[in-house]
Amino acid sequence: IPDLSEVVVIGNHRFAGALMQWSRSVSCRVPIRVLDDGATEAEERLGAIGDLAFALKQVPNGNEDLLVVAGDNLLDFDLAPYHRDFKEEQSALLITRHVEPSKGPSPYNEVSLDAAGRVIGFREKPQDPSSPLSAMAVYFLRAESESLLREYLVGGGDPDAPGHFIAWLVSVRRVVARPMSGRWFDIGSLESLKDARERYLSPG
Repeated sequence: IPDLSEVVVIGNHRFAGALMQWSRSVSCRVPIRVLDDGATEAEERLGAIGDLAFALKQVPNGNEDLLVVAGDNLLDFDLAPYHRDFKEEQSALLITRHVEPSKGPSPYNEVSLDAAGRVIGFREKPQDPSSPLSAMAVYFLRAESESLLREYLVGGGDPDAPGHFIAWLVSVRRVVARPMSGRWFDIGSLESLKDARERYLSPG
């Protein structure tokens, strides 16, 4: 992504040292900054959206657009085409994937689109899913999202699951979506991380 100016990684206090050591070992064409949100226990966590708000206070975006990626994503496809669409559309952009139909409550968020690819509905873990589309936690957000995030949190928005903020954003701004173009793994648990490693090591 040619416009990328800095990578900011938010971690908790327990792992901040390891993340800083990692950042010094990575070859990257832009600076990598590691932020410690101060949490040492589960009950002290700020939540995904709370961490994003914390990061934007530490590193004001200077009217730059944002690419927000959850740390438990392993992406094996090029983000450049999505970035181009994001710039052309001039609105927030989500990346969606197809999920297996669920009987009863869905473990994922649900995205509904119109014929032009505009998001017309977004629900976090709905009880009665009706769309096969779910958004990955990879969000291209416009610079105004910093002020919108403050508005969301001041209004009592949930600071934890990022899907709650996206659902709110869809209600106040135009948001578009594009389908995933390659492989993706959720590596948020040791089991899923092991599965991803095995798939990469498997021939073919």
